[in-house]
Order: sequence, then structure tokens, then C-alpha cells
Amino acid sequence: MAEERENNIGQNPDATADSGQRAGQDAAESAPGKEKGIEETLEELEALIEKMEDRSSTLEETFSCYERGMKLVKEVSGKIDRVEKKLMILTEDGQNDEV
Repeated sequence: MAEERENNIGQNPDATADSGQRAGQDAAESAPGKEKGIEETLEELEALIEKMEDRSSTLEETFSCYERGMKLVKEVSGKIDRVEKKLMILTEDGQNDEV
């Protein structure tokens, strides 16, 4: 298995660059003041799922992706709840105006 990982690293020179780039993205995305939208969060979740499904990922990388994914699921769920509440308020206001 260790040989397989070594072979994969040699075959995919972008693997380390991609990992470093994602680490930089995570830091930028968690910067205060800039909240990602629902679509951006879902895109990041999709990328994490793809990485977890990649057989060349180590157990540690997969676990890290899982942890990040669970945080994103909670985050996007809260965002969707807030949007639903706003829609309900708007719908109620619209119905009250017509009566």
C-alpha cells in the first residue's frame, strides 16, 4: 500500500500542489467578513466528496475531508433555514397585503 501511494505521488505531480492550494483556499474561505453563498458551499462539498472517493487519498486526508464536509453541511443547512424563514416572512407579508 505504501508503494502504491509512492507510485501515485510520482504519477501525479499536481497532487501536492493541489493540496497546498486547497489549504490556502480553506484559510481564505474562513476569513472573517466574507461568507460563502449556498452554491459555493455546495461546490466545496462536491469537491470534498470527489477527493474522498479518490482511492489515492490517505486515510488522514479522507478523515480531514469528512470533518470539513460535516462543518460545511451544518453551515449550509443553517443558511438554507435562514432563507426559508425569510421566504415564509415574505409570503406571509404578501398574503396580508392582499386581504
